[in-house]
Amino acid sequence: MDDGLGFISKTIALKQRNPKLKVLAVVGGWNEGSTKYSAMAADPAKRATFISSTLAFIRQHGFDGLDLDWEYPGQRGGSSADRANFVTLLREIKEAFAPHGLELGIAVGASEASAAISYDIPAISEHLTFINVMTYDFHMAMDGYLGFNAPYPEVEKSIDYWLSQGAPAEKLILGIGFYGHSYQMADSSQNQPGAPCRGPGEAGPYTRERGFMGYHEICQKNWQTVFDGEKKSPYAFSGDQWIGYDNVQSIELKMQLVQSRNLGGAMTWSIETDDFRGLCGETYPLLKAMNRGLGVDVGNGGGSGGGGVTAAPTPKPTTTPTPTSTLAPTGTPTPTATAPPTPTPILTPTTTPTWSPTTTPPPTATQNCARDGFFMQEGDCNRFFRCVNGVRYNFTCPSGLYFDIKTNTCNWPSLVKCLY
Repeated sequence: MDDGLGFISKTIALKQRNPKLKVLAVVGGWNEGSTKYSAMAADPAKRATFISSTLAFIRQHGFDGLDLDWEYPGQRGGSSADRANFVTLLREIKEAFAPHGLELGIAVGASEASAAISYDIPAISEHLTFINVMTYDFHMAMDGYLGFNAPYPEVEKSIDYWLSQGAPAEKLILGIGFYGHSYQMADSSQNQPGAPCRGPGEAGPYTRERGFMGYHEICQKNWQTVFDGEKKSPYAFSGDQWIGYDNVQSIELKMQLVQSRNLGGAMTWSIETDDFRGLCGETYPLLKAMNRGLGVDVGNGGGSGGGGVTAAPTPKPTTTPTPTSTLAPTGTPTPTATAPPTPTPILTPTTTPTWSPTTTPPPTATQNCARDGFFMQEGDCNRFFRCVNGVRYNFTCPSGLYFDIKTNTCNWPSLVKCLY
């Protein structure tokens, strides 16, 4: 916290340089899971304790509000009651914050499949200042094929879903990943998106996580680069290594999406993986592209500030921008996240974290949903479904993985007892 290095006080002090700056406290994140938040939200006394302690902490340090990153209500150890309890929790926080003029925001899974489980979108929107939509981590090595971290069509589809469900455009904040997911190609001559992969790519020298590289690492690689016109995203490759990521061009296009949908703004995960030292050209090229696209004056671009202000970044694990496993984003999120050196179960989004089924799972009534929970599809260990209040949601694990009923995740076949 603030002991020793005094990170909180130093961050709050930045408001002296930019009086318009808002600094919010963040609670949650991928590593926190859902179990304890589910228990807290279900109990009025625990909610009261959480709210009072949070308010005291915020006022003590001079924060401007709270960014609540519960990943995700009704998932990852949560219960079907979380969806309604989350609304109650947000309402009570807002009531406690209102006399002090504090802001309240949340970070959410982007995909329809995840959002339908976790959020009563019109109800939560009523109590929030902003909604950070984690539109990244849509694809990674666990998918079994080469894919983009945040392809424009899927980002656009996610934003349009939230709008269609009643989220106010001015409260939606579009997420941008300053990183990419890397792959080892199965055949180096097959380097087009969608080609098979062997697994996660090599780790970067700074982030040091297989299947993941920050933009500041990618831009120094000097790999062959292609901009995919359909996905409106770049990818780069060399030898058997391949990575899909965002660059200035793709970010500029996404800022046009922000403008065309009249969204509240954009946020990034996360600024330390931008080219902040200018090793490949100007400093903070991605952050500046966001600012330009949002019509923010970036000034002369000098100094460590990088120019301009965007919406606050979405919380994620402190070591890297993506979780070690994911409800894919993606995640990062999430779900899907980068693949660690040892087998890690995932539910691929995107680290983002969000579910990433092979097709958008339509909710269907079924006699098999007599009780809530996760269930393996009879006759197919690669498929599973979830029952929520009598409604069935169908999912398919990434290629090569089986559904693990013990952990409610997609896992390696060697770790799953398949009955079919």
